Amino acid sequence: MSQVRPYGGTRIIDLTRELGLYAARLFADLGAEVIRIEPPQGGPDRPVPAATGGSEQATATGVQFAFLNLNKKSIVIDRKTPSGRAVFEDLVASAQIVICEPGPDEPDLVAELIAVPGHRVVTVVSYFGTDGPYSGFTGSDLVVQALGGIAYLSGEPGRTPLALPARQSLFVTSLYTAAATAIALWDSERSGGSHVLDISAQECIAHSLQNAVQVYDLENRILARGGEGIRDATESAFTCKDGYVFLAAPLALSASWSGLLKWMEEEGFDGLARLREPDWADRPTRAQAPMRAEFRALFERFIADKTKAELGAEALRRKIVMAPVSRIADLHTDPQLVFRRYFQKVAMPGLGREVSFPGAPYRLSEPVWRIDRGAPALGEHDEDILGRASSKIAHR
Repeated sequence: MSQVRPYGGTRIIDLTRELGLYAARLFADLGAEVIRIEPPQGGPDRPVPAATGGSEQATATGVQFAFLNLNKKSIVIDRKTPSGRAVFEDLVASAQIVICEPGPDEPDLVAELIAVPGHRVVTVVSYFGTDGPYSGFTGSDLVVQALGGIAYLSGEPGRTPLALPARQSLFVTSLYTAAATAIALWDSERSGGSHVLDISAQECIAHSLQNAVQVYDLENRILARGGEGIRDATESAFTCKDGYVFLAAPLALSASWSGLLKWMEEEGFDGLARLREPDWADRPTRAQAPMRAEFRALFERFIADKTKAELGAEALRRKIVMAPVSRIADLHTDPQLVFRRYFQKVAMPGLGREVSFPGAPYRLSEPVWRIDRGAPALGEHDEDILGRASSKIAHR
């Protein structure tokens, strides 16, 4: 008996460009039929083939495209033609969900989707929402992280703000998009009504600022880089033999601090006497810049001949809050990820080989998540979805 998947039988039209790409894939991973509708030249996220002027950057983009579009289907429709628009409307009418990210040349797209008869969820994703003073602005990952507030909270106290890496606004927005769309779909199926959702990437970022909003609401205080304000000298990343480890051994974590001192004692570390002096028992003093610099020098000298793996093992044994800072290359051999078979091999025809991609972002009791197919070639499913005759009409 085949496993029933949460979104089996659900058809989703994917008209995303950037911010909502991963949202559509999250549904596809759970059994939804997600159909990318692309223009004849392909969607804006589709990489340029090497034969037509691509480069190493195109190859890198190709891997990103493959990850964000796993499990999806692709059809080509020229929506600028009357026949293409007719086929497009028929497909929208057959879907329970449409996730769209209108481009600058599609000012009427949302109105067109709403006008199609039937009940469905139409989710509109953009950088700043469909109304308000910023709605017409061009956005980017960096701009949204800054205006959403996460860059202000990222980095070292007293230094410049930092953007989170790897286009985090794309993934944060997609997670909120998927959650809101799932809730709206549940209500639509229950009530037989329709929903139009307006997702702002800036609002998604602003809603994910740890406890910054609550702190302002309850204490009338604005959080800044460095968290709650007092940052212990031990709370940072430190250089070891083959990279970095992150340590947290403040006085509040007494087992971590005492375990660290005991370890230094067992190894006869000559800097231990300094760390046992009275000023290291005062929490505010430990947060001052001179103390942070002094502890860094002492601790990095203590771990200079130790690898990340050795330090991680000792930290577990001694109940010290410390862990390796992994590089991307380290993740493929991480014992925990290897044991859980986290990485999945997916064929990449354009590269002529398989590529390892991250597996499920969650672990459920039933095996309902899976990779059914790689990212689609342009128009790969025209005949399957449109039929031979309709496919020819849609391309005219």
